[in-house]
Amino acid sequence: MIRYFLAKGDRGGSAVITEGLEGVTCSNPPPCVQIATLYMKTYCTACKREGFIAPKGPRRPGTGPNGKQWALSGDINICDCSPPPVFYAERGMTMSFTSQEAAALVIREANPATAQAGAAQHDEQFTLVDAKGTPLTSTYYTVRMPSGELRHSVTDSQGRTERYQTKGAQSIRIYLGHKREI
Repeated sequence: MIRYFLAKGDRGGSAVITEGLEGVTCSNPPPCVQIATLYMKTYCTACKREGFIAPKGPRRPGTGPNGKQWALSGDINICDCSPPPVFYAERGMTMSFTSQEAAALVIREANPATAQAGAAQHDEQFTLVDAKGTPLTSTYYTVRMPSGELRHSVTDSQGRTERYQTKGAQSIRIYLGHKREI
């Protein structure tokens, strides 16, 4: 199962997502859009009401910088419409599951007590840009994890870092270096 990340401007029937994370974007395919998380604002032209994105279906643990889980294709719009509009998106950012993983995650979703048992897993990836907003490609950087561990890497062709996970909301530091000679 593959679920695509929702973004500001994505639609579900008559509903449109009107809010997104300023610092978290996707440009595959263009144009660049702000990625959305659960409970972000929406507007439905059918019932003429503001609403919000609500979860529907399996999802991996992890949150955006605002502490909310990512909004994914198949999530629903909460407004006055019945049945609620369902959001769909197609872009390069996905969350994938095997059938066994999806079944396990659906069971966890049905039992909120077990879902809340552990600290939320945070999974972040950053896009490094200069003052003009141009991606810093092939740029050497170091990340200091909450444990003090240092990780070294180079940004990709779109200025993106590797993904970094922490248990719960924790700070990590990114130190920029020089362009790597290729």
